[in-house]
Amino acid sequence: MSEPTEESGAGEARGLRNSLEQMREQAAREIERLNRRLAAREQAVEESIASETERLALQQELTLLRQTLSVKEQALGRITDECQRLEDQLEDRNLAFDGLQQAFEQRDSSLRQTQLELERMRREMAWLQKRAYGAASPPPPPPPPPPVSPSPTAAATAPPTPPPPPPRVPAGPAPTLPPELQGYSRRPREGRLVIGLVLLVLALVSFAVFLPQLRYWFSGMSFSDQPAELIWAEPPRSLKAPPPERRVAPVEEPAPLATEVPRAAQMPLLRRDRLSDGSFGPELVELPGGSFRMGYNSLARTDYMPAHQVTLRPFLIGAYEVTFAEYDRFAQATGRRLPDDQGWGRGTRPVVDVSWEDARAYAAWLSRESGYHYRLPSEAEWEYAARAGGRGSYWWGFGKEPGRAVCFDCGSRWDRRSTAPVGSLQPSPFGLFDTAGNAMEWVLDCYVAGYQGAPNNGRPRLDGGCVERVARGGAFNQPATAMRTYARQHFAPETQLNMLGFRIVRDL
Repeated sequence: MSEPTEESGAGEARGLRNSLEQMREQAAREIERLNRRLAAREQAVEESIASETERLALQQELTLLRQTLSVKEQALGRITDECQRLEDQLEDRNLAFDGLQQAFEQRDSSLRQTQLELERMRREMAWLQKRAYGAASPPPPPPPPPPVSPSPTAAATAPPTPPPPPPRVPAGPAPTLPPELQGYSRRPREGRLVIGLVLLVLALVSFAVFLPQLRYWFSGMSFSDQPAELIWAEPPRSLKAPPPERRVAPVEEPAPLATEVPRAAQMPLLRRDRLSDGSFGPELVELPGGSFRMGYNSLARTDYMPAHQVTLRPFLIGAYEVTFAEYDRFAQATGRRLPDDQGWGRGTRPVVDVSWEDARAYAAWLSRESGYHYRLPSEAEWEYAARAGGRGSYWWGFGKEPGRAVCFDCGSRWDRRSTAPVGSLQPSPFGLFDTAGNAMEWVLDCYVAGYQGAPNNGRPRLDGGCVERVARGGAFNQPATAMRTYARQHFAPETQLNMLGFRIVRDL
């Protein structure tokens, strides 16, 4: 066995040193790796703690925000309710003002008649006094005889002439005036007395006439610092008095309509287009173009504001809502679903349970059958027609009146129960029936909250995505506030309800 040499020992030492160096490098790398992991773990823990703290702080802030939002919503609800109460009170006062104005006009007419009667009485009294004084005046006395101048000698010797005795009045009854002239000696004083009494009566009547109006004005001053806004719809300038007969004589008369209140003595001109099968389409009323103020500036709601001026061209609109009989003919001709009449009966009842698409399809079918362009009315056209030149919340004024509409609380025999046959109540001055109540009516417009950016030329609004469509006019199962001329509602186009129908328009 050979002993190890110096060279072999040196080589082994080098190998050991290299192995040790490698082990040191590996250990350093491992320590560095562990340090990195430890630092990462500590950073993760710190971030986790910071994130948790921030999350708790955010939750607390969110809770506070929700509480603040709830308080503000409650305050907003109270403010909205108060605004609605003030608007209702304002509408009540407008209604009272209408009644006072009518009473004032009646009293003013009575006062004018009284003044004319007093003037006639004054003239008659003056004529009677003139006639009485002319007949009762005594004849003028005869002129005295001319004096005779005596001679100077006779004047000196003659005794003084005594004065002539007074004329003797023959005995007998005193002369009297004719019966028709007796008492006229006292007429001037009595005439002045009568005139004074008449003037006093006139002053009292004038005070009684103007006292309620002054009381109302002063009470209105204490109600609000701002003047009450009255919605005014300008009547068409060229609207003429309609003749009593219709323009066309239909070959086929529709079934008689059940009436609760007689129709107006004179109705606007009606038109009916002949369809391809020889029958006639719905009755239409021609409305001339005009301007009106659309919408209402409300304190409580912004859905129908701002009020804005709209100018429309002439158009034709259905005098009645489309009936079951008219819609059923279309549905049978096109194979479409027959809407449900809810057991109320079909015929002249307004069609309900139809969607916006159903209503538009009926108008398109009517266009093909007649050769004219039929469609749903735009929202501006509908409101213009429903206002009928009126300035109130309804075409007849500001408040509910019996015999005007069918709604939840209108006082008709159909309230809350069902729709009424079309034409059952009085028409508006435009000759339109049931624009307030009965069945709500689809219009062409897409629903957009408020009237910012709405057209002012009567065209429909078709922006906003058209997720929902507008319906107008209220219904038999809705309160009277829902059928105000400016009130709006909106539904998805496929909605079918037992109180939702439509009315058609035809372009000229």
